[in-house]
Amino acid sequence: MPEGNIVRGLFRLARGDAGGVSEFGNTTRAFSASIAPLLAFPIVGAALFGIAGHWMLAGLMLASRICGVLLQPVITEFGARRANSSATWLMTSTALNWSVWLVFPLILIGILITNGLITLGLSEPTAVGVSFASILLYMFWIQWFILRTGLRLSVLGALTLLIAMNVAIAVVYIAPYVLHPELITLTLHPDAK
Repeated sequence: MPEGNIVRGLFRLARGDAGGVSEFGNTTRAFSASIAPLLAFPIVGAALFGIAGHWMLAGLMLASRICGVLLQPVITEFGARRANSSATWLMTSTALNWSVWLVFPLILIGILITNGLITLGLSEPTAVGVSFASILLYMFWIQWFILRTGLRLSVLGALTLLIAMNVAIAVVYIAPYVLHPELITLTLHPDAK
């Protein structure tokens, strides 16, 4: 399948157009381009913590974040094999990687919604909560939609795979904090030694 246009693909997926998945390349090159920035952020973050002298935090956070990023393609490929959709797992995983970046325009939209809700009389915490929940639900929906259309899964199959994926990623991201409770303080206040 030829590579298309990532922005057009994201826009089509954001509108619920199943054909948007086909805009993402089904090649290792397209996949590598989609996962590279997701891997770069943990590396830079770990380097910053390491430079500040927090090598244990840097190592734990790097390992946790890299594993979290890599879990998505592993679980997607596993789901594709189970659904006999191995031919499209790479394209599906590529689309999932790029869909993460939708959170930034959604945050801007969330700020507008929050301000509108406050203007209508809602308290600020309630308005922020509604906007935050809306962003989470939308991100959950778009990932479900990508899995469903990309791997040709049933509604329940895509939902099960998505829940398993998000739970696994959350466990990997939270594990360092459980193993070393002082990491929360160190993460929030890296200047404190």
